[in-house]
Amino acid sequence: MHRTPKYVQVYNQILLMIKRSQFLPGSKLPSEEKLTSDFNVSRVTLRTALSLLKEDGIITSIHGQGHFVNFTHAQKSKQGLRSLSCPLLESLTVPIEQISKKDAYYFKNPSSIFTDKLFEVKDISYFTLNVWYVLGNSNIANIFSILLPETIEKFNLNLEDKNQIIQFLEKDIYEDVSNSKLTITISSRNPDSFRRGFAEGEKLVLMTEDLYSNTGKVLAQNKYYIAESFFRTSLVRYRDIH
Repeated sequence: MHRTPKYVQVYNQILLMIKRSQFLPGSKLPSEEKLTSDFNVSRVTLRTALSLLKEDGIITSIHGQGHFVNFTHAQKSKQGLRSLSCPLLESLTVPIEQISKKDAYYFKNPSSIFTDKLFEVKDISYFTLNVWYVLGNSNIANIFSILLPETIEKFNLNLEDKNQIIQFLEKDIYEDVSNSKLTITISSRNPDSFRRGFAEGEKLVLMTEDLYSNTGKVLAQNKYYIAESFFRTSLVRYRDIH
């Protein structure tokens, strides 16, 4: 008869405590020192259990800050990329209410070969909008949006109002979207190359979404960068019926 490994026992115990709401969603777990003492295990055993909890999307680790409980299982079941809505909000492992700060800004740019081809226009300037999501002291996600002046005018968007930019990219633009194409990759971009840096050592998940209007025109191209440790999503799939 084989005994259950200690790291599995610790995993199960922490999971049980989360299910019993002893550790609430968004709350910070006790320090590793306290947990090793409470469970009477080595630091290696504890970290193995924590790495599995992280792998299963139950907790998130923030460098220098600790380990935090993610959504409950009931909340997680509602996550995913099932409908036309902001994929960043559907893919963060922390509730949006737990975000410490959101910041937004914009730039107006001269025409480029890339944007002229993307929007099928000629020599038209374009705007870039940025929204940053901060948890604690760390930037964990960014929306980078490319769009034409006519789209800004169509939505009567005041670019000097940060809250309007955030509302527009998180919700309003999707009210005029007929369909979109979403591509998910691991970004090859260096996190240090951003105007504002991500947490040190973080890989970035990149979701690139082309948003199309009812007439088939590209309304915007949005890039969603999420620190890998804060990304988790799902997609419901069905068997083809021929």
